[in-house]
Parts: sequence; structure tokens; C-alpha cells
Amino acid sequence: MEEAQILNSKKGLDLVDNDMELYRILMETFVSDTKFEPEELKKLVAEKKNAEAASYVHAVKGAGRQIGTEKLAEAGQKLEDVLRGKANGDIDFLSKKVVAEYKAALEAVKSFLSE
Repeated sequence: MEEAQILNSKKGLDLVDNDMELYRILMETFVSDTKFEPEELKKLVAEKKNAEAASYVHAVKGAGRQIGTEKLAEAGQKLEDVLRGKANGDIDFLSKKVVAEYKAALEAVKSFLSE
């Protein structure tokens, strides 16, 4: 199996039938409308609001998945599964991983859009 990429634009384009205009719109929406704040995730986790934290992660994971941010999607899925009690794992470690992958994805998307 191939290693996940920060941004797999080929995969993202495949998801929208290679419609570059739509893909760019989705990317612009990811940059401008995705309301993901690392501090909010940290707060929800600290307050043991796992269901809310899972929903919060689910939203950014889904937005990223539809444009091909594979590492963010993977990290988000792992954290979401632990928060929902479907898997075991270190929530603090996984939260930091999601934050790091979100930041990397955001930079990759901005870079793509500037080309």
C-alpha cells in the first residue's frame, strides 16, 4: 500500500471527476471555511467531551478527505475512533498528530492554490 501523502491532488481531482474548477473551490473552502482551531480541540479533550471532540475532528477530517489530504484524514480517523470508543489509543498524542497534519495540509493546499 502506498504511503499517505500530505496532499494527494490526483486523488482529490479523481473525487471530482477531474473538474479543476470545482477542486480549487473545495480547496479554497477548506482554507477559508474550515473552522478548526487546535485550542478548541485541546479544550474539548481536556474537558473529557469526547463525543463533541469526535464531531469536531470528523468535520475537519471530512473536509480534508474530499480534497485528498490523506495524512490528515488518517490521523483524524484514528483520533475519532479512539474518542468514540471504537479503538484504543493515546488521545493527547493523537490530538497533537491531527493538529500537525492539519497545519501541514493547510500549507500544502495554500501552496497548491498559489501555483
